[in-house]
Order: sequence, then C-alpha cells, then structure tokens
Amino acid sequence: MRDDQAQRYARHIQLPEIGGLGQTAIMVSTATLALREPDPRAELIAAQFLASAGVGTLVVTHATAAQRAEVAAHATDTRVFTESDGATAKEPWSVRTAEHEVVLAPRPAWWPSSAGDEVALAYWRGGLAATVFLVAAASRE
Repeated sequence: MRDDQAQRYARHIQLPEIGGLGQTAIMVSTATLALREPDPRAELIAAQFLASAGVGTLVVTHATAAQRAEVAAHATDTRVFTESDGATAKEPWSVRTAEHEVVLAPRPAWWPSSAGDEVALAYWRGGLAATVFLVAAASRE
C-alpha cells in the first residue's frame, strides 16, 4: 500500500475489524455488480460506495457511459469496467460467490411505503450491499 493510499484509507485501517491487511484485501478484490432493476439507483449507490472504499476492480454490467462515469468519479484507486470492456472477475480468490457478485437485499417488510422514501431505501439497500461485500473481502470469507 502506497503512502497516499494509507492516508486515504486511514479510517478503515484504524478499525480493528479491517486493519491494514483487510484494506489490502479490499484493494485487490474484484466486485461485479449487475444493473438489473428498472431504477438502478441502489445498485449505483453500492457501486459508488465500493469504489470509494478502494475495491481494486469493479465490473458494472449493463451500465451506460454516464453511469460508468458517475461511479468512476468516486474511484481514486478502483478500475471501473463494464461487460463491453471484456472485463470479468479474474481474481484468484472468491468473495461471497464465484462471480464476486454484489447482491442487493430486497425491500424489507418493515420499511415504510410512504412517498419520498425511495431515495432513503436506495441508500439503505446500496449501503448494506456494499458493506456486506466489504466485510467479506476484508475477512476473506
């Protein structure tokens, strides 16, 4: 890890659950995120969180050029690809699934269904998906 990376991810490194080795594992991991929903807001939020956390390679399938640029704006150290780039997850170790796929949780039954909650729900689902992936990558589960 370079000095600038150690400074950038200092808050992650200070967490006992992650530490330097966990952040290094995150930085060499590959995440695949397929934009499958009609409104992929939660999926794009997850991609932005993963890029900001320093995931080494992020493959965002079915992304438009604008969506890819939006994710890449958060990616200091992350390489962002789409399936049209011929990118696939080729890392030697597996995170969560063989495809390294980031999985969004469905809308929980307890979530209120009032108007205006869709943005909050997207952040909750995207943040949860990114957190689950990062924990698995940092602990190499």
